[in-house]
Amino acid sequence: MKKAVALFLFFVAAVFLTSCEGKGKLIIKEPPNADVYINGKHVGKTPLEIELKEGKYTIEVATSPFVLERKKDVWVYFDHTTELSFNPTPKGILVIDTKPEGAIVLEGRNPIGKTPFKDKVDVGQHHIILKLGAVGTSRVVTVEYGKTTKLFVNLEKAVVHFKANPEDAILYIDGKKIGKFPVTLELDQGVHNIIVEKGEYKDKFVLRVKKGDEITVNYELQEVQLPPIQAYGPVTFTPDNKYLVTLGKAGIYFWDIKEFKPQISLYDPKDVRNFDKFINYGISDDGRYVVGIKPIRRLAYALPENLKGKKVDKILVWDMKTTFPVLSRLYPMESFITALSGNKAYFVTRDGKVKVIDIKTGKELDEKNLGKVPSSGKYINGKLYIGTQDGSIIILNTIDGSVEKIQKLHDGKITDIQSSKDKTLIITASTDGSVKLSKPDLSPIKTVEVGIEVYSANISPLKEKLAIGRADKSVDVIDMKTENIIYKINRLKFIPISLVFADEEILIIASSIKKPEIDIFRNGHLMKKWIQTIK
Repeated sequence: MKKAVALFLFFVAAVFLTSCEGKGKLIIKEPPNADVYINGKHVGKTPLEIELKEGKYTIEVATSPFVLERKKDVWVYFDHTTELSFNPTPKGILVIDTKPEGAIVLEGRNPIGKTPFKDKVDVGQHHIILKLGAVGTSRVVTVEYGKTTKLFVNLEKAVVHFKANPEDAILYIDGKKIGKFPVTLELDQGVHNIIVEKGEYKDKFVLRVKKGDEITVNYELQEVQLPPIQAYGPVTFTPDNKYLVTLGKAGIYFWDIKEFKPQISLYDPKDVRNFDKFINYGISDDGRYVVGIKPIRRLAYALPENLKGKKVDKILVWDMKTTFPVLSRLYPMESFITALSGNKAYFVTRDGKVKVIDIKTGKELDEKNLGKVPSSGKYINGKLYIGTQDGSIIILNTIDGSVEKIQKLHDGKITDIQSSKDKTLIITASTDGSVKLSKPDLSPIKTVEVGIEVYSANISPLKEKLAIGRADKSVDVIDMKTENIIYKINRLKFIPISLVFADEEILIIASSIKKPEIDIFRNGHLMKKWIQTIK
């Protein structure tokens, strides 16, 4: 009998302890009349009070199928009441899959699952990160209310969307012809050689991709000019033919015309706002020094008392080893032609004078009166050739400072003076409608009649072609042997005041400061370049 009673009491105690085993209470009041799910199982509607075993739970409260809030890792403790409040927000379904499957899915830094992944997430933009071993990538997806957004990522290759303008260009990858744009391809991780070609316009690019990438690569055929610094003439090449030299918005620019980018820029460090622009420059024979003329007009209020009310030039001389000015000084003159010879800088003023300045001290060494009104000039082999309004050429020897010759070549203003690459020909252009080729001593060789005012002329490096810049905003390129026109360049936006051949095919044409523009042509066709952008 005693044993039976003891056994009964033990059973009652066990039932009591089991009924009280590690339970706590969970209360959810807000929002009202919302469905409550615990670990994915529907347990009722709010307000809700429920007992749960001590442990960690995922609680979800929904006012509709796509308006809900989920809280993970909610702890319910033994003999303790946990009260929660929810604020359901609009959701959409996000489905993510990868090749291969099993990638960790993170939003920001927070892991939210593995692929294949499907869940309801907040409406809006999400930054998703996918990781599988050493491969990692990210995507931005936009989820809409009540809709399913699908994302597939190939973690074994890169997906590349190729686009082009114009679309009839031809795409080559690693030597294989792919065809016309647009096209989407899967590429192996690594470096790929890209060629884009349309007619005569062909460019090469390098594209580097990694596993998991999905990128869009755009190619656009654009006209080759020299922006964004509003380049203008005169234009020339450095003595070593390494750089094209132009004027521009803030100074003097040295361009690598293969890349169409300025490699060196010379500017006035004391005029950071670039109030006044350079109008001309000169380069020493060895390329060591560059001189620039900067008329001071807008900064007249900043002039010292002794220069106020006068026409003033700011002269800068840069040492190309440092690209920093070794001379920066104001002079009471209005010059527009300059040259460097040895340690001297020469300036031809609009009132017909030649001033000589020591580039190291800035001291004025000499001044000559030409007796004629100058209109153009060019430094060639130690001599300064100065064209005049009446069509004459004055040769000034910069070695001894003497005037070697004054000779009338044209019946109108001389607008441009150039030389052949080997310095054996002097080319002059004039408003009388002609171009003349002479020997360095000005003895005549050939006259080309154009029949319209000419503002520029130059000869190709091999002396096979002569380019003539006309007043009607066009350029004639003439065969030097036959004097026939090889091609014409019409409808320029400016009068070509300066031009130079880079080689027998490429011609560079420049405007004046009034309408800054420089165009580059190959065999008469405006050069275009494929520009690559990656997104």
